[in-house]
Amino acid sequence: MIVDELPLKNADVNAFYRRLKLSLERGSATAYRHYAERRSYDELLQLVRRVVQVLQPHRRRRVLVYSGKEPAAYGAIYGILLSGNVWVPMAPDQAEGRNRDILEQTEAALLFTGEPLPEALAAAAAERGVQVVPFDSLPPADSAGDFDLPDFQPDDEAYVMFTSGSAGRPAGVPITHANYTNFILAVLDILPFKDNEVFADYHDFTFDISIFNLFCCPLMGGCFVPTIGMGDKVLPLRLIQEHRVTVWSSAPSVIARIAQAEADEPVPSSIRIALLCGEPLSLDVLRYCQTNMAIPHVFNFYGLTETGVENFFHECRSDDVRRYQAYGYVPIGWPLPGNGIRVTENKELLLSGVQLTPGYLDGAGQDRFEIIDGQRWFHTGDVLEHHQGVWFCKGRLDSQIKLNGYRIELMDIEVNLKRQPGVAEAVCFVEEAGDRKRLAAVLQPADAETVLDLNLIRREIAKSLPSYMIPARMEIVEQLPYNANGKIDRRQVSERHASA
Repeated sequence: MIVDELPLKNADVNAFYRRLKLSLERGSATAYRHYAERRSYDELLQLVRRVVQVLQPHRRRRVLVYSGKEPAAYGAIYGILLSGNVWVPMAPDQAEGRNRDILEQTEAALLFTGEPLPEALAAAAAERGVQVVPFDSLPPADSAGDFDLPDFQPDDEAYVMFTSGSAGRPAGVPITHANYTNFILAVLDILPFKDNEVFADYHDFTFDISIFNLFCCPLMGGCFVPTIGMGDKVLPLRLIQEHRVTVWSSAPSVIARIAQAEADEPVPSSIRIALLCGEPLSLDVLRYCQTNMAIPHVFNFYGLTETGVENFFHECRSDDVRRYQAYGYVPIGWPLPGNGIRVTENKELLLSGVQLTPGYLDGAGQDRFEIIDGQRWFHTGDVLEHHQGVWFCKGRLDSQIKLNGYRIELMDIEVNLKRQPGVAEAVCFVEEAGDRKRLAAVLQPADAETVLDLNLIRREIAKSLPSYMIPARMEIVEQLPYNANGKIDRRQVSERHASA
């Protein structure tokens, strides 16, 4: 067991919010840019003040924001937090049922919105007495003056993030001030930021890596460049190049899509820092970042919503592709300060420390939290192994399967499949075949011109894998499905491609 704890004190949380408020006082400097649209820090701060004026009667109440990445959304988020209330993000492009679940679970006082609510959501808000405040109905700018910060307690809620709900109803996770500020302060120490960075804000607010941009950007005097519209979402290269983005954060799959579209050509890019997270960082994606995009600082982060955004980090070196060739993926490295780790006999990672959240809104899932030797721990369900002085995430416990008497890690098969020439992505799963189970794999070629020889691939992976780890059936698809957060949707792959 390894424990590294650095808890924050009450004074640190209040100092953080004083620093955040001060960081918004940058006058005419550009805070937000989306092609021809520009907003200054003065304009952003004025939005914050108008939101705070609306929230004056409220303290520690949950407040929903139903919006895309328009300037007023950023003002609403900062206004909610700086007024001592609790931010709850909702995305208009999410399923209506999910947004209704979020509204019902949070018992919110208000809902800020940048567009008309769907009829069913508006009815649910009215039924629960949630005050709906359109951005265009905020108080006039000349009526909103400066405001004092409340006293922030480390264990009070700051925001509520909802998990994907892939196994059923989405679960709300209250995040305290101490939970997430520990992550932000650690990142500010670790990443080589400069003043006036340009942050590409790719993922929507409901994906918790958005927390990285929301706070690091203003604290470094940076400028937000949000991804708006499906074109930039699918292929954000134009956005990156036109706005001269210097800080990028996303799931590795987004970079893989750029690589697929641009083949193996050099890609002009001003990105200095790339923070990749949310899924395994393959060596192919790292190579593309370092070689084709010439990004000098690539970081791999690992974390969970229930444990305050990110908990591990690894700064990639120029020789990592060679160094970790045997593993196929970049390590997650070492825990951030303030995080305690424990690895069980079956290699499951348990996390503790200042970033460990209180649990779930509805009280479900509490069995994932456990008191061990007087300390509270969270069962991540992820498998960790220690090699060459760093930690590797080997996938989920539930991706460790037992088939025909053999214990198999699906990620090991995928690593070997992706080593084959022309294979860009691979997803392996177990499917029913009559009265028995068998391994299946779905492969995505590097580009439309690539022709994959499945018999050759099968022979090649047999040189490094035992026979019981060779997929009985392989299928080639032009494009694997992705979820709203830019990750490969593994559940959809198995549902679509399982052979009855």
